[in-house]
Amino acid sequence: MLNPEKPKSVTNQLKKFRMKTILTVIFLFSLTFISYSQNTDNKVAKTEDSDSLDESIKMYDRYCPILGGDTVRIYRGIRCTGMIKDVYPNGNAKHKGFYDDGKIVSMFTNYFENGQVERIFKAKSETRGTIDIYYKSGMIKAKGEYIKGEPLKWEDYYPDGKVEFSEEYNRGMDYHLFTKMYFENGNPQMIFELTDEKTRKYKYEEYYENGQIKLKGTKVQNKSTGDYREDGKWLYYDESGKVTMEETYERGFLMNDKKY
Repeated sequence: MLNPEKPKSVTNQLKKFRMKTILTVIFLFSLTFISYSQNTDNKVAKTEDSDSLDESIKMYDRYCPILGGDTVRIYRGIRCTGMIKDVYPNGNAKHKGFYDDGKIVSMFTNYFENGQVERIFKAKSETRGTIDIYYKSGMIKAKGEYIKGEPLKWEDYYPDGKVEFSEEYNRGMDYHLFTKMYFENGNPQMIFELTDEKTRKYKYEEYYENGQIKLKGTKVQNKSTGDYREDGKWLYYDESGKVTMEETYERGFLMNDKKY
C-alpha cells in the first residue's frame, strides 16, 4: 500500500510504473499461451489415434471445479488466465475456455478434429453449471447439471437420440429422486423412483426387453448410511408375465420366499 504522506508526484510516478509493468506482463503472458496452444497441444494430438484423442478432449474437465476437477492448468510456472484456445494439427479448434488462476470458471467448449462440437460447459454460479456432450454425428450424447462437483441431474442418449439413462438427486444431494434405464428400442429396463419423500420410500422395477415386467418391489433409504434396502413384498416374473417367485423383506433382511 502507498504511504498517504508521499507527495502526489511520487505517487503518480509509481502508479505509471506499476501500470506499465502490468501491461508488459499481460502482453508476454498472452504470447506465451498463443505459443502453447499452437505447439504443445498439437504435439499431443499428432501422437494419438482417434479413440485416445477423444479421451484427450475429456481431460479438460479436470480443470473445472464445478465438474469435480481439482487440477490447476500451468504452463512454464504460470497459471492459465483468460481465454485459452488449443488447436489440432489441421488448425481447427480443439478447446476454448475461460480460465482464472489455472481453473475453468465460466465456460468452455471442446471440439472434435472435424470441427464438430464435442461438449459445452456453462457455469450458472460459482458452484453450479451445465454440460452437454455430443457424438461426432452432432447428436446429443449426454447432458447434466452439476453442483459442487457432483452431478445433480444426468441423462445419457443412444446415437439415435433415445434416452438410455436418466438420474436426478434432490438439491441437497442426500437422496435420489429417480434413476431410470431404457433399452435401445425405448422400452424401460429399470425404474427406481421416489414415491414418499418423508419416509424415503421408492418403487423399484425391472423389465424384459419386450416390455414385460421382470421384478418389482419397494426400497427404503437408510437415512443414516444413505443405503437403499429392500422392504416388503417383491415379485419376480417370467417373460410371459407369470409370477415365478415372491419374497418378503424387512429392513433389508429376507424374511421368507416362495416359488411358483
